[in-house]
Amino acid sequence: MRLALSLVFPFPHYFKNLGCTSGKLKSEHKYWELEHYYCSTDLINFELQYTTKQDHAGLSIELGLLGYSIHFQVYDNRHWNREKNRYVNYDNPEEVEKYW
Repeated sequence: MRLALSLVFPFPHYFKNLGCTSGKLKSEHKYWELEHYYCSTDLINFELQYTTKQDHAGLSIELGLLGYSIHFQVYDNRHWNREKNRYVNYDNPEEVEKYW
């Protein structure tokens, strides 16, 4: 599911990352990330997205006004295997062998 609204300026594009922080939640495969950035073409920016059964699925929220935006997401660090219809952590060789 994705809901988005964006109004843009017709100015030359300039992007700058203003900061980012992230961490692990108490769940084994859940992480969070918060970033702040400036994009010269954005007048208003809003996006709400919730994904499942795909790589790094989770909740993402983005709010922006006059070029300054904040993006927050909570996501699963695993990858989705469509053939097996389940998550696989490719960083763990034992898990990869189990699912392939």
